[in-house]
Amino acid sequence: MAATGAATESQSKYDGEYDVIVAGSGVGGLAAAITAAERGARVLVLEKLDQLGGVTALSSGVLWPGPNPVSENAGFHDTADEAQAYMDTLSRGLAKDDLRLSYLAGGREAIQYFTDKIGVELQVIAGVPDYYYPSVQGSKPDGRFLEGKPFAASRLGDWASKVLTSPHGPSFSYVTGSEWAASQTGQENFNIVQVVTQHVQQDERCGGAGLSAAFVYAALQHHVEFRTSTALADLIVEDGRVVGVVAEPQGQESNGDSDNKATNPLPLRLRARRGVILAVGGYDWRKDLMQAFDGLKEQDMTTMTPPSITADHLVVAAKVGAIPIPARLPGQSPIFVGYRVPGEVVFGHASSRLLLAGSPHSIIVNRHGRRFANDAFYADVVQQVTRYDGGGGVDGGGLGSSGDSKAKPKSNSLLHWPAWLVFDQRMLDKYGLAPSAPGQPLPAGLAIQADSLAELAERAGIDPAGLTATVQRYNGFCENGTDPDFGRGTYPWSALMVGDYRLKNANMADLAQAPFYAVPLVHVSLGIGTAGLPIDRDGRVLTPVSKPVPGLYATGNSTAWQDWGGGYTSGVAAMRGMIYGHRAALQMTKDKDADVSSKL
Repeated sequence: MAATGAATESQSKYDGEYDVIVAGSGVGGLAAAITAAERGARVLVLEKLDQLGGVTALSSGVLWPGPNPVSENAGFHDTADEAQAYMDTLSRGLAKDDLRLSYLAGGREAIQYFTDKIGVELQVIAGVPDYYYPSVQGSKPDGRFLEGKPFAASRLGDWASKVLTSPHGPSFSYVTGSEWAASQTGQENFNIVQVVTQHVQQDERCGGAGLSAAFVYAALQHHVEFRTSTALADLIVEDGRVVGVVAEPQGQESNGDSDNKATNPLPLRLRARRGVILAVGGYDWRKDLMQAFDGLKEQDMTTMTPPSITADHLVVAAKVGAIPIPARLPGQSPIFVGYRVPGEVVFGHASSRLLLAGSPHSIIVNRHGRRFANDAFYADVVQQVTRYDGGGGVDGGGLGSSGDSKAKPKSNSLLHWPAWLVFDQRMLDKYGLAPSAPGQPLPAGLAIQADSLAELAERAGIDPAGLTATVQRYNGFCENGTDPDFGRGTYPWSALMVGDYRLKNANMADLAQAPFYAVPLVHVSLGIGTAGLPIDRDGRVLTPVSKPVPGLYATGNSTAWQDWGGGYTSGVAAMRGMIYGHRAALQMTKDKDADVSSKL
């Protein structure tokens, strides 16, 4: 019996037949494709964009696998118990025990497989601590983050132009995490501009762009086939099992040969003998879902993901009885704060930038002009800006100008939103604010500017007295380099990200030199939402009664983060993609060691 709503004409002619079809070409989809192909399957990857790599290619490409052979071979000691303790705290009781354990086991397994058997070259990002080191049990000062080694795009041949790099400039795709960390700590004779220039000249891709290039290369080596500019439109179901997809070419689609493109508006019916893997990312461009699952209003949010991230996995999976579930609470997802950049266009849409808060000479305040979080630690800021006061009664509303909690009527609204980044001229001169380099002016319209804090507050819509008192109090803290209100600068991770090690506290310096600036903040999503499809340890998509949908698998940000619950750290998104993509492909091909097609 075919599922209602899915394509069901089982006797209809197929436009192509494969063993495994993967929707999405981020690292999760590519990991699945490589694993299945290495085991003899004929594999097709569908990609909605005209280039490969997905959100992975636009990211830092960091991996957090837990204990793994790459870190061990580099001399770092870690244990599953320590990693599990760290995950336990971050998950806030919302993770499923079996999936948390499978993440750690699968992390070691995937790293071993892709380095030893496939030949992907990974390295430790030296000098980068866990986010919550040293305050959380099981955290480590170094050795847990991995990245791909620089990948020479020339190895891809004509495919090099078919793999995404960041549209935000070479510093995103042409510098490794290790090189960036070295520049942040001021290592002697290290010139980051020179390093980036060399990588660009040699087209050595780093970060997410490099990781994606390495995985595309491995896929091509194992004869994986690609269709770009082709969207997943539906699933084909026969007798209750997913056996294929309906794919819709988006204008010009290509198999990688730039001279062999054709406009084909007709949907394609493609058979998948072993099943289909959903790896299309999240739902960032579905504003209705961002509000429903993450509590974010359209006017307050933007995204750095490409416009292909439109919840295709949720649409097709719903037709076969699988529905998304939230793995955590709104505010626990890594939906950062950032700001819009007037006049900057990326993927044909207005651009925004992620704010790595915590630069000296800057603070984040609410409409009352008050600080409300450790504003050098994004996780604290993200949680606080999503706090809802509930309406009725009174609420403390954060620290007042004297440091005392000031009771005020609840307003049935977000307690600390809207919010602004406030800074002085020295922050711009010393550290800059993307896309402006240090000492360069900001794009017109990005910030509100004034010669005094009171005037700045008036122009921005912030309480002038509150802002003036807050800055005065904060400047006093900067004299000793300690923040008794919120503990700014106490995490080594914050110091490394945006700190200045020449200061008493790498994240603290006063706001005193006019002009002063205020940048209105927005929520910036990076592809990781609160909800996703539930899966088991082998990537099988589950129905609401926890039964697998035969023939349907998912990985990466298309799945619910039930292994991490309310927790997040850099490197988990890509690592989850690798783990469950790899395990799904193993499950799909588990009864074969040679050619799949020949046995079907």
